[in-house]
Amino acid sequence: MMFEVQVIIKNDFGEFKGRKANVNEEQLGKIIESSKSFYKSSGFELTCEDGTFVVLAPEIVKRSMLIVLSKKIKNDDV
Repeated sequence: MMFEVQVIIKNDFGEFKGRKANVNEEQLGKIIESSKSFYKSSGFELTCEDGTFVVLAPEIVKRSMLIVLSKKIKNDDV
């Protein structure tokens, strides 16, 4: 089973949408598991869907919301 995944960061500076990626169920599980330590990180880096690259300092991470969107992909869509 495959999923389309997108990471979104929301904070006082705006909304930053990561590039969409197609991942399998195991990879999605790893993304969700690693997202649990988001607020413990020493910063966060994200390549956005428009190609820009964002680096968030630890104090900005603490004031941010992390969203992981996932959608099942039909076998016809892969």
